[in-house]
Amino acid sequence: MTSGDHIVFTRLSRQQLIVRRRSLGVQVLTYTPSTTPPCRCKHCGRFFNSVWKEYLCHVCGLWVCQPCSSVIERERQICRVRFVRACVHCMSIVNKWSDPELLTELVLMPWVLQSSKSQLALHLADVLRSATTKSARRAVLKLLVYFGRPVHRIDPDRLDQIHDDEWSATNSCTAADHDHLNSSHFLLDGIGQQNKAAARATVVTQQLLGDNAVVAHFLVQQCFEVVIPELRVEECVFAESEGTREYPIYYDEATESPTVAPTIATEEARTQWIRYLNLAAHNVNTNDMELICELAAKELDALTAFISIIQGDQQLSVACRPGSTVGACGVYTWRPQTFCAFALASSDLPFLVRDAVLDFRFRNLPAVRGDTNIQFYCGFPILSPTGITIASLCIVDTKPRTQVTTMQYAIIKRLTTMISKIWEDKYAVAI
Repeated sequence: MTSGDHIVFTRLSRQQLIVRRRSLGVQVLTYTPSTTPPCRCKHCGRFFNSVWKEYLCHVCGLWVCQPCSSVIERERQICRVRFVRACVHCMSIVNKWSDPELLTELVLMPWVLQSSKSQLALHLADVLRSATTKSARRAVLKLLVYFGRPVHRIDPDRLDQIHDDEWSATNSCTAADHDHLNSSHFLLDGIGQQNKAAARATVVTQQLLGDNAVVAHFLVQQCFEVVIPELRVEECVFAESEGTREYPIYYDEATESPTVAPTIATEEARTQWIRYLNLAAHNVNTNDMELICELAAKELDALTAFISIIQGDQQLSVACRPGSTVGACGVYTWRPQTFCAFALASSDLPFLVRDAVLDFRFRNLPAVRGDTNIQFYCGFPILSPTGITIASLCIVDTKPRTQVTTMQYAIIKRLTTMISKIWEDKYAVAI
């Protein structure tokens, strides 16, 4: 026996064991089997019986015998160690990890950080001021209506009459401009505070629309008056944030990446809604959808954002941030190789992957290992009128991040609600 064959050289060091258990701590494991135990071990093929018992591999969620599995440590919180079981094949996956410093950071940091900081209003106003196309400004006007701002009396064609220099002038609104906008305040006496904004907008649009500069200032002002209530930390819930899932994963032994997408309980209803709204056939990548993707990407300071639907074994991107090559419209991706397939299987809650390189399920996907180098994914469900997830608003980036803020959560959630309403109003004939 050579020194390399000695057992002491094949065991992990204490430091390596700590890193491995923290690597397991950031994984999403399964403790509740989704199916009844089969008659054979998935690894050695031996039949289970009263003596040769079956055990659940918490990593892949499949059944194995005791000799084909090992009990190992898992650390989701620093210095709080639990024990889980991994089969022989999953042990080869578990024994590979990335930078230990990244693992410690993910274990220590919560998923959601309380913060009221938002750039949504500024981003909306910037589109009005610096848009290169007339359709982009029309999209802002449409979104302002869905945000509840009183701009419905303004004709979209009127935006085409406002020159770029008049939009640019809104960067420095003078006192005289404010007086012009507020000259009708005397008409608001006796009106309740809640209705004053709507009444003021009505007066402005009726009396002052002859002045393009006033219209431009008014619309920019409406952008800055868009208010989305911040959520509490406990209201910002992500799927699988407790580190557990309910579906098995079938890994390819060669690539160590999933070969089968998780099954969805609402698959039939979801597919019916996609067909009913005809999302795969319509030109969904409209100006307002592009703007929503742009706002979502900017709010999270991410590479891009796109809207995806899944039909059968394929994912289709139906709308994306303008100019983006990642998640580009019309691109199909094999379902098991997508983040969205796992997001669909994780209830109707938003789905967050803070660092795809550290996640067993995603670290070997082409989108992660390839030229796109996606390391962060945040997907919010887009619901049908009956509450079925029919699509996802996905924000991706090449840089991992440990958390999102409560305001970011609230804004992306509001944007997905807006998408659902726009699709319902535009595509549904009778719901």
